[in-house]
Amino acid sequence: MTLSKTVIRQLMAGRTARGEAMNHDNRKLEKALHLMNQRGLNGLIIYSDGTNNILYPSYFHYFSGLKPLGPRNAVILSKSGEIILLIDPPWDTLRASKKSWIAATRGSSDFVKDLSDIIRKFKISRPVGLAGSRTMTGEIYAEIKKVVDLQSADDIIEEMAREKTELEIETVRNTARIADIGFKAFFKKARIGIREYELSAELESSVYAAGADDFFFLMSSGRQNVEMHEPTDRRLREGDILIGEITPVCEGQFVQICRTIVLGKAGPLLEEKYRMLVRSMEISLTAMKAGAPASIIAIAMNQVIAEAGYAKYCMPPYMRARGHGFGVGSIAPGAEITENMDVNLEKHQIVAIHPNQYLPEAGYLACGETVLVTDTGIERLAGTETRLYEKAE
Repeated sequence: MTLSKTVIRQLMAGRTARGEAMNHDNRKLEKALHLMNQRGLNGLIIYSDGTNNILYPSYFHYFSGLKPLGPRNAVILSKSGEIILLIDPPWDTLRASKKSWIAATRGSSDFVKDLSDIIRKFKISRPVGLAGSRTMTGEIYAEIKKVVDLQSADDIIEEMAREKTELEIETVRNTARIADIGFKAFFKKARIGIREYELSAELESSVYAAGADDFFFLMSSGRQNVEMHEPTDRRLREGDILIGEITPVCEGQFVQICRTIVLGKAGPLLEEKYRMLVRSMEISLTAMKAGAPASIIAIAMNQVIAEAGYAKYCMPPYMRARGHGFGVGSIAPGAEITENMDVNLEKHQIVAIHPNQYLPEAGYLACGETVLVTDTGIERLAGTETRLYEKAE
């Protein structure tokens, strides 16, 4: 049988992708062992309670490549390089073994006992690093502490994630593509009479069909909004200002875009105020690059908004945040961007920028992008334009 050139190219591309993924995962293991040795750690536990949080990164998912289903999961790594996935519930081990690059997988119905057995089997003595303790219950922590001396090791995973591979960057770009698909569904399905939760369902369906692993969504609708919230049973009406904060997740990478639609014709006042927010965002984006202080983002936005006469509104409760870090290896994971933060931007950080703002004449407005920080500036990830969209019936 003779294979076509197209099929050969597809096969070669698949082999290349698998090879890149394998090299990428081997580098993770090598980096982890190197950093453990630097810290004088005899072992590393990377824990997850199974949740996927929009602000707090999942170190377990980043390291293992597995999005867990159950409430107690861990990667256990010894100083000698022995490694295993401990999965709860035990029936999820087949999926875990196929999804993760870590070959050794063990199901658990008694997590603390099984974890303690693995520590003894690997001959891991004190001290042991623990990443992901934020989601670990006090009861589990206390029981493990009886077996080994635990030290916080979130910084090890953060250090590993600072320099993204091309495979990770492509995943981020693909997630941005999914966010654009979500907005297009948001715009297409928005209409007078549809309920907020019905519109949310249409949007959610589109991002999952496009390949998202998870999805977070906030919105607001009305002639003068106060804040964004989870979708309600409110029906959309003519003249509504419809805001969507669209955040798909793919392979542990988050991308968020904020888009605004007017159901009908936007008035000149609304257009003016929205242009001001977009301008504040654009100016902040031009100030961003690796090595620049992260605070410059908030400073630039607030200056534009203050010069327009809204200085007193550049603080809570009139605004929520000027942006935040996203995922592993971003700005102080989960931290909101403020004028007072003392940290510099770094190459390959994924950062969400959004001058979400309440204005007395126009209500709560929002626009926003997720960007990739580079040495010379930023890469804007989404393809859809940040502007005030109008949709006539």
